[in-house]
Amino acid sequence: MHQSFLSILFLLVSILGISQESYNHKNLVVSEYDLKGTRYEKDTTANAFYIYEKGFSRIQNGGNYNLLTDYSAKIKILNKEGFEKSTVTIFLYKSKNGKELFRNLIAYTYNLEDGKIIKTKLEEDQIYQEKYDEHNTLVKFTFPNIKPGSVITYTYQVESPFIFNFKGWEFQDEIPKLYSEYVTDLPGNYVYNIRLVGNLKLDVNESSLIRDCIEVSRGGSANCSHNQYIMRDIPPFKEEKYMTAKKNYFSRVEYELKELKRFDGTNKKYTETWKNVDKELKNEKAIGVQLKKINATKNILPDTIQKKPIGLDKAKEIYRYFTDQYTWNQEYRIFRDVSIKNTISSNVGNVAELNILLHNLYKQQGFSVKPVILSTRKNGYATKIHPVLTDFNYLIVQLTIDKKTYLLDATEKTLAFGQLPFRCLNKYGRLLDFKNGSFWIGIAPKKRSAHNYREKLILTDELVFKGESKYLYGGYHAYFKRKAFQKTSEESFFNNILNEDENLTILEQSIQNENDVEKPFIEEIGFTKIAESIDNIIYLKPFTKTFFTKNPFNLNERTYPVDFGYKDYYSHIVFLDIPENYDFLDIPKNRSYKLPGNAGKLNIIFQHHGKKLTINHTITFLSSYYPTEYYDSLKEFFNLIVDIENNTIITIKKNS
Repeated sequence: MHQSFLSILFLLVSILGISQESYNHKNLVVSEYDLKGTRYEKDTTANAFYIYEKGFSRIQNGGNYNLLTDYSAKIKILNKEGFEKSTVTIFLYKSKNGKELFRNLIAYTYNLEDGKIIKTKLEEDQIYQEKYDEHNTLVKFTFPNIKPGSVITYTYQVESPFIFNFKGWEFQDEIPKLYSEYVTDLPGNYVYNIRLVGNLKLDVNESSLIRDCIEVSRGGSANCSHNQYIMRDIPPFKEEKYMTAKKNYFSRVEYELKELKRFDGTNKKYTETWKNVDKELKNEKAIGVQLKKINATKNILPDTIQKKPIGLDKAKEIYRYFTDQYTWNQEYRIFRDVSIKNTISSNVGNVAELNILLHNLYKQQGFSVKPVILSTRKNGYATKIHPVLTDFNYLIVQLTIDKKTYLLDATEKTLAFGQLPFRCLNKYGRLLDFKNGSFWIGIAPKKRSAHNYREKLILTDELVFKGESKYLYGGYHAYFKRKAFQKTSEESFFNNILNEDENLTILEQSIQNENDVEKPFIEEIGFTKIAESIDNIIYLKPFTKTFFTKNPFNLNERTYPVDFGYKDYYSHIVFLDIPENYDFLDIPKNRSYKLPGNAGKLNIIFQHHGKKLTINHTITFLSSYYPTEYYDSLKEFFNLIVDIENNTIITIKKNS
């Protein structure tokens, strides 16, 4: 009996294992199980997934020696929400030197009908091409006869004359993949920088040599490096809050041409050293030449500021005067269309114009100052391995006073001295020192941002809470508040200060320091709130205003880090007073939680003294950046925060 039970159990486990691995992820052949399968075991929320995907890029002998890429894919459509994956869009690039060509599309939809596999072909008249922009054409097609359970397959080839931009490969997509493979034959005379981006690991990464794969006239030839990259069980990439650019984490292989070794024996380098780039930038029209125009700033400052001694006070006055006088035109353009002469005459400029002009103004006044180029959060991280100037899209200023450095940006009038716009908080930048050589610097904010909420609630005999609230915002929270205040009317702004509560009536409200960017932004509210009572027991949610109404982290798995941009602190203190003829019936217990490595702390402490109760709720993030291994802990951390702020209840009862 025991033996039979074990046999049955083993059989069930075997069947389950087979069912999870039975999709044919080896090729484009559609199996019966491919059509019968109803879910993706590793992500049961998936609406569709790639069963199989493969790409092959190479340069073949003959013709124009263009880059050929064959692509093939097999996708399972699980439900109606997955129908969007049955529409495929391919971008083809063109320039004055040539264009990419699309050919050999073969596409089918497979369905299981009455136990038979039925396939429907995509016809040529269902394939559309249209102009997308100056440099891109779209090829677009939608598979016919799509149903829940369908499997689609397609193959095509792209021919590209742009061999310098060897095709990369994206392993991750917005839906999961069972299997993804990329094969390349790289000619030995083309030397590429190759890098794997993202946190996912390759299951296969193999290389071998193919001799004389490329032949040219007069006996010239080159060997090829044959490379195979395989990744299995790839989770989807789902965007979530507190992340920088998607391209920082999207798992893929990238190629960048480093050097071309010509058959005549000459070489051309495409990747340079920072030493060479520094020399180029020093004489470059948009940056180096503009940085030399120091004398152009002589008449910008009033005498009252110019006559002040060099020091922090003067530096702050220069910065505030400059940001008051000049306006950003919302353009970046750090390597083109830069003219500080035009900016001086119009009082308007792009990022490079404003910040180079600010740099020159400080230098003209005798300060130690350097330009810094960086890549914004939405633009992605700049490559550190070697110079890639196209990675950079922003320029700021580093000012040094008494061995202390300040990073400055003149584009926004709501920035405090030494504060960068949030878009710039992308880990690091490259300081340009044309005398001693450029180098990387960190650009993380030195000061911690903070919310400080203070509320006083007094219960009256009329069962009404009289409330006074003071909300202080420091650092980036003040910056965000001022930006929001500038974009709306005062009435609309006040309407959004407190959480919606039909029992709450605002009696008075005011704002302090809305224009003084060096001080906290302050909101003050006076209000009344009707006490909610059931069976003579008053139930009070003490936090009139919450920091978080819901958990921002909801993914089963996040394959990229959490990047807040700055260290943060939240403090909410509530002082609650009740009349002598009332007692506190139930007060919750104190609670605390720490993130691993003491990287964050959460506390709520209740202090009860007679008719008074003090609630002290604090949240501390001791880092601005949390690697992927912190994700589950952060989810739990925020679940506790949301629970505390939205579900904490104090009960009060009248004396008998």
